[in-house]
Amino acid sequence: MSNHSNVDDKDNCESLRRSSLSVKMQRSLKKMRTSIRKITENILEDEKHSSYIFPEQLSILTWRTGFSKDEIRKLYRTFKQLCPKGCVTSGDLKPAYAKLFPLGDPAKYAQIVFNSVDRDGDGIVSFNDLLKALTMIVNGNVDQKLSWIFEFYDLNGDGCITRQEMLVIMSAIYEMVQNTQTVQSMINKHVDRFFEKMDTDRDGIVSREEFMSSCKNVRD
Repeated sequence: MSNHSNVDDKDNCESLRRSSLSVKMQRSLKKMRTSIRKITENILEDEKHSSYIFPEQLSILTWRTGFSKDEIRKLYRTFKQLCPKGCVTSGDLKPAYAKLFPLGDPAKYAQIVFNSVDRDGDGIVSFNDLLKALTMIVNGNVDQKLSWIFEFYDLNGDGCITRQEMLVIMSAIYEMVQNTQTVQSMINKHVDRFFEKMDTDRDGIVSREEFMSSCKNVRD
């Protein structure tokens, strides 16, 4: 009887030990799954905010922009350092201009610059947006560069530059560096001079063709 009882006790102990081991294994597996999930999430998050550009993206960007792979990598690293969240808003740009021009009010000019790069009008400038602008400014031919400058002046994107648009731009430039109340006459003179040179048919607006032709004549 005693021997039988001892056997039962051993069986019970073994059963409990196995049960306890099973629970521990389940807990360990659960912790492991949780850890793997967190690691995976961290990797995905790091990739999202990484300064690394995948090779296939590099090849496409190199082909589209004319920049070398090394130049694009350096530009991207700099962009991510300055903009860790991966994009720029006009609200981000204005304080930067304020530091560069502490004596004036650069808010209007900063907005004009932002709009010229944010061509799709979504309110943010991504690395691709910036790269497109740099491609035109740095690697574009004469026509592409002049076309980009024209679009910078053409604030509403209707294909022509009006006197009012030039007044807005010149006022923004002067506001950025000094008090415009004392230089309004200078602003008007600059705008008058611009239209004298560019508005060749004297219809009060400067078309893209007039702008590019006049700029090329100045170069010649």
